[in-house]
Amino acid sequence: MSAVSNKFISHEEAVPLVSGDVFSDHEDDRFAIGVFNSNDIMSYKPDTKEQAYLKLRANVYIDRNKIFDNNVRRIDGTELDENDERSTHFVVFENLRMGRVAVFACMRLIQKSFDMNDELPIENLFPDSFIEPAPQDSIEVSRFIVCHEKSKYSTVAKLKLITAGLAHAIENDLGPIFGVIEPDLKKVLLRMSMPIEEIAKPQIVGEYTDENLGIEINKEIYSQHLGKEALKNMTVPVGSFGYWGKMLEVDDGKI
Repeated sequence: MSAVSNKFISHEEAVPLVSGDVFSDHEDDRFAIGVFNSNDIMSYKPDTKEQAYLKLRANVYIDRNKIFDNNVRRIDGTELDENDERSTHFVVFENLRMGRVAVFACMRLIQKSFDMNDELPIENLFPDSFIEPAPQDSIEVSRFIVCHEKSKYSTVAKLKLITAGLAHAIENDLGPIFGVIEPDLKKVLLRMSMPIEEIAKPQIVGEYTDENLGIEINKEIYSQHLGKEALKNMTVPVGSFGYWGKMLEVDDGKI
């Protein structure tokens, strides 16, 4: 998971732009979050919002944060791995008008399947933290990226992603929520009043080139903190979009 803290390339260079129908019938909305299933992502077409999402991941993890080597980048500039086939994907868009959108934030939830041998990445990276395997239908937050030049929009996008992910987990009766994160991102989550338990101490792990630690998020406590109304507003069915921030309101500094 990435907090996008390093700056090897700029926000503008990292964020893909694409033409699309995300804001059709929502021309006055500034931001949208879309929820995609694995088939949407694995069968993406060129010059689409799905491809732009995968390019954002490559731009951040390879070029911006230097987490992955360049050989991870696919020939079309995207980044995919074996966990995308068992994930639900959340993508945040900004309305640039005239059908152009910026893809600047994302997250995926990797779900443990019914096959007991199908471990979550955190179980492989921190095996000593799991005396018992993570329960079936556990999920792991992954590819958490927010990359906007304005911090106020980044803050809201982080909260929208997390709330939509939590709402999805509750709506689908999914199990515990885990994450592998950088220490700096842990501080960000704590500032957001997220109840997390550190289940693995920071260390250099697996494919990552920086220190990471393992966490579990208490979804019951956090859902109470956010409130039923917030969760209801961010319950976005797979294949649809949720919107916020009218263009004039955002231009005036409001969200």
